[in-house]
Amino acid sequence: MTGAGFRISVDGQEAAERQLAALAARFGDLTPLMDVIGGVIEADVHDNFMGEHSPEGVKWTPSQRVIAHGGKTLQLSRRLLLSIARRVGRDFVEVGSNLPYAARHQNGFNGTEQVRSHRRRITQAFGRALAEPIEVVVGAFSRKANTPARPYLGWSAAAREEVAEQVAAYAGAQP
Repeated sequence: MTGAGFRISVDGQEAAERQLAALAARFGDLTPLMDVIGGVIEADVHDNFMGEHSPEGVKWTPSQRVIAHGGKTLQLSRRLLLSIARRVGRDFVEVGSNLPYAARHQNGFNGTEQVRSHRRRITQAFGRALAEPIEVVVGAFSRKANTPARPYLGWSAAAREEVAEQVAAYAGAQP
């Protein structure tokens, strides 16, 4: 995933490490369990979007669009939300987005950025619709940007508890 993502690591959590290591030694391929864990985390990330808060429950700074026109922050097109996906393997889970701007919203950005030359379609001018749209070429330029961090990736305490329950259920259900 090139946009933003995170990989669950249980380093330093000896009990969880021992439990996963024991499961891996017992069953080898933990892909089915990793898929369940990924599903729990994906659902948790979707809850973060719906509640407009971080995995820890901290409310996001409302976007300028939301302040001016209403709606939900990071959800005008829902493209970022709908891009959240998981990738699993025999011993890992990754949850994230492949959108190029995903990391910017997760981590924030404050600085100068370069904008490449591009085409722009103009459909109105001075508040009035044009009879025919006009296409213009906008030259490359730089601009200052300040996007506050709005962490949406991660897992809440409730998700961690659910994952622990799923791991225990998986271990108990396997022969």
